[in-house]
Amino acid sequence: MSTKIGAIREFKTQNFHVIVDAVEEMDLDLSWDDTGATREGLENGSLIGFCARARVFLRGLEVASDYLGGCIYKDLDAFQDHRECAAYNRKLIRRYGRFQIYRKARPHEHSLSNSDKLRPRGFATRATAQAWADANAKEPFDIFETGRCGSYFADMVKSVCREARKEVSSLKDVRVRKVKP
Repeated sequence: MSTKIGAIREFKTQNFHVIVDAVEEMDLDLSWDDTGATREGLENGSLIGFCARARVFLRGLEVASDYLGGCIYKDLDAFQDHRECAAYNRKLIRRYGRFQIYRKARPHEHSLSNSDKLRPRGFATRATAQAWADANAKEPFDIFETGRCGSYFADMVKSVCREARKEVSSLKDVRVRKVKP
């Protein structure tokens, strides 16, 4: 099996240094591969299997990390699909607003259509959508967040950065005794 490992993305913010890389997957589960096509792709090198690792450093010390195992992609760039996905989500949010209000009783329970909307344009926050619906909806409603695609990469980076900020903010309450030389 091909296990090309290396950097996926690295960037710095004002306080943090974020590194996302691919490391060797030690226990790749292919039990779901009924046809054997995935195993064949891994063996011939057209696919790679890896564990994605995101780490956040503050002054050289790791303050947060996250791992996502079982990744199988054509290459590392395919894993980093957040650019196209994020652009698509921004386009939808500009067009429809972030939160939409739909009838609860729709002809097809798991399908949303424009005819089921209680208001053509959405809202920026869930609270404003809820307030409008409470005041104006004359039938039961559901509130849904716009954004049709997700990205493991983007979610992983957001999650590890959130964890790092939380960890660093908790350190402000830590008292350290001064050591006499």
